[in-house]
Amino acid sequence: MKKCKYCQTEIDKKAKICPNCHKKQSHIVRWVILGLLAIIVVGVIAGGSGEEDKFQKEYNQNDMVTYKDVNYSIISVDKTKGSNQYFQAKDGYEFVKVKIKIENKSDKKISYNALDFQMVNGDGVEASVYSITAEDDVQLHSGELDAGGKIEGVIIWEQKQNDTNLKVRYYENVLFDDDYTFQWTLD
Repeated sequence: MKKCKYCQTEIDKKAKICPNCHKKQSHIVRWVILGLLAIIVVGVIAGGSGEEDKFQKEYNQNDMVTYKDVNYSIISVDKTKGSNQYFQAKDGYEFVKVKIKIENKSDKKISYNALDFQMVNGDGVEASVYSITAEDDVQLHSGELDAGGKIEGVIIWEQKQNDTNLKVRYYENVLFDDDYTFQWTLD
């Protein structure tokens, strides 16, 4: 014997309809519907839109990166010990000056910030911008870029001399993103 799932009357365990309330005892349709809903939910969560999966994260120094209708490119990379007594790299180190260009190809204003760019050295140490002094170069700061606007500027990091494994990482928002959006490997 078993109890009716609706009225709790004792019925034969093989009964498909309760003799008291006349309701079907099978829940196969309910389980099939719940199963289909579960598959749909898992598909939506696991699959997403697919846009993020298509975006490449690794680039070479000469590659232009287009992310959310904004083009990012490295114009030049220069290494120097410094040009005057006030702007000198410490012993065994050099300044790595990376000139970056940002072009807003979207139809809305965007924000940019030099702090969203980080450098990773051959030891795997990620560092923020080194200097607010860019010698004679125009330094990339932060600001707003109108639709169709573009800006170029230098970011400077101090790294070990002759480090051949440098990378520049871009974070959509360095304060809130745990993982970089994309990175360039420097030549």
